[in-house]
Amino acid sequence: MPSKEEIWQAILASFPEPDDADAYVPALYYSQMADALAALAKVYKEAFADAAYRIRKEGITSAVYGLVEHFRESRKVNVALVREDHPDLYAALVHLDARTVQSILGAGTLFWQCADVEGEEALLDRAVITVKALEDEIGEEYAAPYMVTNRTFDRFEVVQR
Repeated sequence: MPSKEEIWQAILASFPEPDDADAYVPALYYSQMADALAALAKVYKEAFADAAYRIRKEGITSAVYGLVEHFRESRKVNVALVREDHPDLYAALVHLDARTVQSILGAGTLFWQCADVEGEEALLDRAVITVKALEDEIGEEYAAPYMVTNRTFDRFEVVQR
């Protein structure tokens, strides 16, 4: 199997980096190479996944190679067990995550409950109305004056004029 360095050298031999006075030429080269290599990496990842799945499904073995499975672990508290064994800890620590509360009570209800505690004015800099909700309620045309568009940098692209 070729090493990463050998593959890199083969690519450079076949597609040498441009040495051009026009700074756009190397920028275009790097952009196109990055796109092509990303697409190629996806092809190889999918081919590897298919090959590994076949090896595992068919129980294929090799005297030379092995297939190692890596797992990501996550931990979660068994709330019912804590409640049963340590009711005081349960009472002190139990809560619902914000998404669950919002799905039960609704975002609007939560806002007004917080406004009752903090005051509506104190919440205005953190308050939100979704674009979709406003457009669904009053229509896209009428919602437009209430929209603030923020532009953030995404990426560069070299284009021919």
